[in-house]
Order: sequence, then structure tokens, then C-alpha cells
Amino acid sequence: MKPIRVAETLLLGAALMSGCTERNAQTGPTVTATGPFSVDVAAGKTSVVLDATGDWVDITGQDYQDEVRAEITKQGNTFVFVMTLAGAVGDNPTFPSWADALLWDFALDTRPTAFPVGYPFTKNTAASWELVIGHFVHASGFTDPLNPNSSPGILIDRRPLLTGGQAIVTPIQFTIDGAKMTWVVDAALLGNPSTFQWAAGTSAWQTSGDDVKNGYNQGRHFDLVPNAGLATWPQ
Repeated sequence: MKPIRVAETLLLGAALMSGCTERNAQTGPTVTATGPFSVDVAAGKTSVVLDATGDWVDITGQDYQDEVRAEITKQGNTFVFVMTLAGAVGDNPTFPSWADALLWDFALDTRPTAFPVGYPFTKNTAASWELVIGHFVHASGFTDPLNPNSSPGILIDRRPLLTGGQAIVTPIQFTIDGAKMTWVVDAALLGNPSTFQWAAGTSAWQTSGDDVKNGYNQGRHFDLVPNAGLATWPQ
């Protein structure tokens, strides 16, 4: 079985990452989400994890970085990822002074024996996650060359890294409705897996030097779901 906590992974870590260099980073406005939509997921295969309010990994987080529920449901040929927070996500979330990006995300481990190396982690960092479904908010003036349009909802496919390629960033359907974030992903983009392990988190990150393609290498996690181990889809 894979390690379930990797020190430099974008999502998981039991404690704050060390070595964050303080520097100024202006807060940029949240990228406007795509329009509202409705998905009936009641009959789908589901995995749900509830989380207590206020169980911070890092108490410097805000209520909109405190997860209270995370769930993944498959309906037909579509996966729906829903993260419910303790507070509504506003247009101007607070950035730590050193951070380049805020992140709300789900990370999927679909291949238990695979450890892709590279983006969105550093070029020498192996991490368990083949797929990351996320919402990035970037600091003012900061651009990620793999997501140059700052798409509000993205899928990071790390599987090409296993064969010497580059991670692929694909915009996906995403909405924010108060304290609830929802991503909708075509199952084919995920390889239509029959099962996988997953976790969800909120965090802030700094890039590795001037080349963002080298990955986000330092950060702090505000909340993690589940608190220990990984969840399995479907339950």
C-alpha cells in the first residue's frame, strides 16, 4: 500500500510544511465560477466523508477553508465532486503574505503502484496522486503557465509523467454556491475507474523559484478530509 502522507504533496500532510519564505503576495480576486447547473446524483455510486467544524491542521485558515463534508458520486458517465465548507467563499479570499495560490481540491489515487514525479509538485517529487480536481485562486500578478487563463475548475492529469510526459491541465465544469463547491468531470477524463482512493483538502502554496512548471513546493494545509487515512470510492 502506498504512503498516505507525502511531505511535499499538494494535498496531504499531517502538519505544516517547513521552510516557507515570507514575501509579499497581493491578493487577487477569485476567478468567477462557471454558471449554475443541476445534477441528479441520488442514484449514483457515492463516497461521503463528514468532518467536524474547526478541526484545523493550521488554525490560520478561514471558515471557507474548513471542510465539513466531501463527497464523490458517479452518475452515468459523469463524476461529481462536492466540497462543503463552514463558510461561504467570497470574491477576495485572504492570502498568506508568502503564497502564490490558494487551493481547494480532491486528489485521486487510481493506481496503487504508481508514483508520478513532477507537477504540480516539484520536478523531483514523487506523489501518489494520478489525478487532482481543484479550484485554484492565484495571487495578483501570478500566472501558472499550465493554467494561463486561471480556469476556476481544473483537472490535473499526472499520468503522462509516468512515461516522461508533462502533466495535463484541463478546464472542467465548476460552480461555487455559497459554502459549496462542485466540480463535474467526464468519467473518460479520469480513465473511468471502477474504484480509487481519495482525499480532499484546502491549502496555500508557493512556487518553486521562477519556473512554475517546476511545481508548488512549499505550503500549509488548513484542513484535510478524511483526518486519517484515505477514503475509498465507491463506499
